[in-house]
Amino acid sequence: MEKIAVFASGEGTNLQALLDACADGRVRGTIALVVSNKPGVGALKRAARAGVETLVAAPAESASPDEYAALLAHECKKRGVGLICLAGFMLKVRPPLLKAYAGRMMNIHPALLPAFGGQGMYGMKVHESVLASGVKVSGPTVHIVDEDYDHGPIVLQAAVPVLAGDTPASLAARVRAQEHWIYPKAVALFCEGRLKVEGSRVDLLPSVLDDSPRARRALLSVSDKTGLVEFAKGLNDLGIELVSTSGTAKALIEAGVPVRPLDTMTGFPEILDGRVKTLHPHVHGAILLRRKDPKQAREADLFGIEPIDLVVVNLYPFAKTVAAAPSAYDQNVIEQIDIGGVALIRAAAKNFEDVAVLTSPADYAATLAELAASQGRLGEATRKKLALTAFKHTADYDSMIARAWTNGSGGAAPEVSESGTFPPVLNGKLTKVQDLRYGENPHQKAALYANEAGMSFTQLHGKELSYNNLLDASGTWDAVSDFEDPTAVIFKHVTPAGIGSGSTIEAALDRAWACDPLSAFGGVLAFNRPVTRAIAETLSKRFVEVLVAPGYDPEALEILKKKPNVRLLVRTKPPTKALQLRSIGDEVLVTEPDRLISGAEWKVVTKRAPRPAEEAAMRFAWTAAKHVKSNAIVLAGPEQTVGIGAGQMSRVDSVHMSGVKLKLFLRDNEGPAALVLASDAFFPFRDGIDAAATLGISAIVCPGGSVKDAEVIAAADEHSLAMVFTGMRHFRH
Repeated sequence: MEKIAVFASGEGTNLQALLDACADGRVRGTIALVVSNKPGVGALKRAARAGVETLVAAPAESASPDEYAALLAHECKKRGVGLICLAGFMLKVRPPLLKAYAGRMMNIHPALLPAFGGQGMYGMKVHESVLASGVKVSGPTVHIVDEDYDHGPIVLQAAVPVLAGDTPASLAARVRAQEHWIYPKAVALFCEGRLKVEGSRVDLLPSVLDDSPRARRALLSVSDKTGLVEFAKGLNDLGIELVSTSGTAKALIEAGVPVRPLDTMTGFPEILDGRVKTLHPHVHGAILLRRKDPKQAREADLFGIEPIDLVVVNLYPFAKTVAAAPSAYDQNVIEQIDIGGVALIRAAAKNFEDVAVLTSPADYAATLAELAASQGRLGEATRKKLALTAFKHTADYDSMIARAWTNGSGGAAPEVSESGTFPPVLNGKLTKVQDLRYGENPHQKAALYANEAGMSFTQLHGKELSYNNLLDASGTWDAVSDFEDPTAVIFKHVTPAGIGSGSTIEAALDRAWACDPLSAFGGVLAFNRPVTRAIAETLSKRFVEVLVAPGYDPEALEILKKKPNVRLLVRTKPPTKALQLRSIGDEVLVTEPDRLISGAEWKVVTKRAPRPAEEAAMRFAWTAAKHVKSNAIVLAGPEQTVGIGAGQMSRVDSVHMSGVKLKLFLRDNEGPAALVLASDAFFPFRDGIDAAATLGISAIVCPGGSVKDAEVIAAADEHSLAMVFTGMRHFRH
């Protein structure tokens, strides 16, 4: 380990950069001594905090400047110092010290030497002169010290653009950021024995690692920072230099991981509010460089390109942003379209022969393990696998943007266009959320997937949801969302067993349960109001599988969580308007969801118009019938269903079934103020009307549209029934 002495007269920020580099292993040396000509300066305090020996020696304490220089040389040699670094040391170095450390003393100057150097050119004076001259580029210089001010063979320089509107302070800040990187780098090269001073120039000798396939440098730029710190620490422990962009760099620095700012590679700051960060030849050249091509290697050396061996990138969260946006063209959405990240991923994947690319935190652990086991190398099979994953990642990302813009809205799933046409090609990305215990039956395997918008519900409590639970939970939420008053819906086997509304959500549950208590046992319930303590107390004594609601009062949640198996779901968004997909084997049916309730108008077709109570009951029954399996018949009053006939091959059979349910209801409950019947489709013959009339109904609501409509209307008039045609069918299969 090379022993280093740092001479400083001021705050000591470059000293701190060297201390950090020695501490994290970037420099194979140690700071053995900090020398200052002034007591109490910041550099001495930094040294004290780091436990480094300090020496304060003022020239006035020596008989002459040469004697002072000889004293400093003696103190350094006494401690075995092999390299002296000047870091804002405000005294000219005299011959005794120069001779003792010829070729082994460095200085850093805040401008591109040989310009803007010499006696009196230090601190802000340098930057003032740079701005006054009108030059377009500045930057720091590390050089070997000789007998002249700011003179001697140049080791490293870094370009910093001079921007319109720069002040000496703003330019100094950007130059200083580069200083804090290139000075440790120059010292590291010295400690590795890679600097050869030949007269007025310094030659950089090749590293013993130059021909090694091990990873030496990684670029990290991620939106999803899951596992980032642990992964970066692992890379650093393997001696891999970490280069990073602003947000990622900030997270790593806060976690104590040494990071090289990207602009120390590019010499260019992030611009346009971060829209342009990595789009630079020094970045893409570093990734796309073919290491085994001598011509490309010479070109990379010519332009100072430092190869990047590992690219760790994941993209802006477009899906999450567009899902919450009012429009896919919202400015917030547009800003989440990643440009630089996609370019980095594609460049690294293209050059998989020399570069590995990681786009998912799921790959971090395996990559670290292989690097550790293989002396910092990743095998070709691994690089190919990661490259394939990367191209799939960018392809999915571009498709996601195209789908969102095709739809024109924030929905992640496609909707039919305004012209009523469906897209010629339907692309979609579904991500597996979980494997289910089994499918519709125990001998069938099943899993749950979600689109880019993510899950539409959150599970707060209970057992794992089953395939059938999910179907019923979706159907019951669709149903309850069609009612404005406080409403409860009970589903069994994807059809309502009971629906009730009321002035309170508690009254709504009582009415829904009363419709068919036998079928409600083990049912799936949805509410369009938060679940209250009273509801929780009621359901704690009953067996239900799933509850779906926009929320749960704290007391209700506490009670319900005592039932370990009941699943508690929260849904707050209305049912989706996205296209619905249904598999029919090798083909897929695509349809708009049924989100309307009635046609343009209700048409009274009988001699008698419905009375107000009947009309209220008809509207309730019609909304309920929309969610019942066809053939669907619903008997209802103004605020509850009282008999449901579902899923029969004949409509008249569904009428008979609803009558059976009505008789069971009337055994324990009073009949509604107005008893009406709703049918999801037209009556093909009058037999359904004749059967319905025997149940005691006074009105019927249905779509109409049969060739036998005249016969059906005549039957209704014969039974003194009011009948309304809605002009809209609600088949449900």
